[in-house]
This record gives sequence, structure tokens and C-alpha cells, in this order.
Amino acid sequence: MRKVLSTVAAVFLFFGVTDSSDADEILHFLLPLNMPPYIDLSTNTGYELELIEMIVEEMGATVNYTHVPIARLSTTLPANAFDAATLQRPTSDTIDFYYSCPYIEYHNLIVSRADDNIVINQLNDLIGLHVIAFQTATRALGPSFANAAEQASEYVETVDQGSQVEMLMRQRTNAIVLDENILNYYLGQYSDVPTLNRYPIATTRYQVAFKDPSLQQRFDSAQQRIWQTEAYQQLQRKYFNTVNQQLAAHCDF
Repeated sequence: MRKVLSTVAAVFLFFGVTDSSDADEILHFLLPLNMPPYIDLSTNTGYELELIEMIVEEMGATVNYTHVPIARLSTTLPANAFDAATLQRPTSDTIDFYYSCPYIEYHNLIVSRADDNIVINQLNDLIGLHVIAFQTATRALGPSFANAAEQASEYVETVDQGSQVEMLMRQRTNAIVLDENILNYYLGQYSDVPTLNRYPIATTRYQVAFKDPSLQQRFDSAQQRIWQTEAYQQLQRKYFNTVNQQLAAHCDF
């Protein structure tokens, strides 16, 4: 049985560790804060938590988690205490890291209410609208999205994605930008969901950044084996009610 302990260590800083009774090697991973269904700090569960644990166990190790805001993941990794950071994409500022094959993909959408008579068919349809997006959206979704966001009547990014959905349900915003699995998770908390327009923007694939190339190589090998298991499919159905992580084609082994 998976065991995770979590305590508050500082503002925006949380720790979790799996039971290390069966392995001497403990890998110290940086992960984002609360992002259900990927990470739920209230229950220490979530797709990303369980996926990383599966892969690290396949490596023959156990994992210790530290949770920080998304924007601080790559800047915190150089500290001696950490081996890896999730939810990363290579940039010119992170050339000293070694990147795994993609381990997770987000299916990003622009979502509006049909009864607001707002239909998004292209990024420029955001011009003049009130828009709430996830934190780092302008960086993650590319220059075309960033340009459209600049021309919105008001554009806000937030780490609280539940509030995005709430604002749309209360008609306090025209459109929200978020991952499809996160949207569906929060919609499941409403008994009366209006008809929504969903415009797919892009699928973003994220990697794990390592400081040690041998750990990166072991992670990739373990991940490839996990992809072949029924447990990997079951994990997706458990949290997403579907299988929508198609990553093998985007990795050269």
C-alpha cells in the first residue's frame, strides 16, 4: 500500500515521503502545489503523485516530495537537497539539467459558456474578453496565445484552478484557460453544469528535470516499462475516467 506523509514546512512548502522500508535509495523530487486531479494535497493523492511513485519504484527506489509553486520548481532544483523537478520543459535557462522523456501531457482548452453567446474558434477571439488562465499560461502556450492574451480586456493567471471554474459558473468571467482533466474534475463538483464551448488550444507535454544524467536514464527506462502495464491504464481511468496520456510516440529510446 502506498504511504505518504505530508507536513507544512514553510509558506507554500510541503513535504511527503513514501515508505522507504524496502529500499535504501530515496530520490528527492520537487512537485507543484495543489492541482487535482494531478496532485491533491488534502489527501496526498493524485495522478501525478501515484505515477511518479510507480516509476520510481520501478527504478528500485522510493521518493520524497517537496511541493512548491510552479514558477519556483526550476529555480529551487539547484539546491543540494533535490534530485529532480517535475512539470518542466527545456529552456535556455535550464541547460544544466537532464530531461526525461515526457511523462505527462495536458490537453489545454479555452472554455466559455454557451449561454453567454461567446464562441471561441481561434485565439484572436479572446481579444476584448475577460480571461482567467492557469499560472504560466502565456509561457506554456506560446507567443500566439500570449499576444491574444495581451489584447484581452482583462487577463489574469492563477494557481487556483478551482476558482477559474467557479468564476465561469458564476458568469464572472468570459473564458477560462486550463487543462481538460482539471476542468472535468472541478465540473464534477457541480450538480447543474451549463452547456460549455470548448476550444482546444494545444497539448503540452512536460518532462522531469534531473541534475544527474544517470537518474534521468534510469527514469526513462522505468517509465517505458510502466507504459506497457495495465496499471498505467488503470491509473488514468481512476483519475480521468479515460485514457488520454499518449506519450511513447514523443520519446526516442
